[in-house]
Amino acid sequence: MLQVIRAVKSLTPILTGQSEGLTWIRPEGRGTFLESPAIEKFATSAFEDGQRQFVVDLEACPGMDSTFMGMLAGLGLKFKKARAGELNIVGTSERTRASLLELGLHHLSEIEPEEGPWIGCLEEFRADLTPLGGGGDFDKNAREEHVLKSHENLCETDHENLERFKTVLDMMGSKVREKAPDSSE
Repeated sequence: MLQVIRAVKSLTPILTGQSEGLTWIRPEGRGTFLESPAIEKFATSAFEDGQRQFVVDLEACPGMDSTFMGMLAGLGLKFKKARAGELNIVGTSERTRASLLELGLHHLSEIEPEEGPWIGCLEEFRADLTPLGGGGDFDKNAREEHVLKSHENLCETDHENLERFKTVLDMMGSKVREKAPDSSE
């Protein structure tokens, strides 16, 4: 009898903490479409509970896929539309910083800010973090919707991303291209 063994990628651990109005989120590995729904859910809940200052710490994150960056863009868009909330991204490598800048996240967040209550206290904040539970409890349809929305967020952030993610948007049935300004003018 032939057995089929299906490899399942394990989720990157996500550490979080909240202190004095600050919400800290730290992926401990690559940021992907698998982890981003749990981070979005956690951050949205914290925002609804009145938290307004968010730090995403990428020091232990060697890379991110476009869905993960689109989730970050979605948080930035949510804060911008609500005219409340601040997204700060710290601990970037040269590579992760370049990816964030290329996709336009600097329009919605502070990347490596020089001011903030955590500046000079990074290690203290990092030492107080706890694992975020419930990372893998999203069904296939919810995950697909999350992937699509994340890419649409990137296109809303910077219209140059429409061309970058054309194939993904078309494959997933996005309507965002129909709403985009005409680039032929």
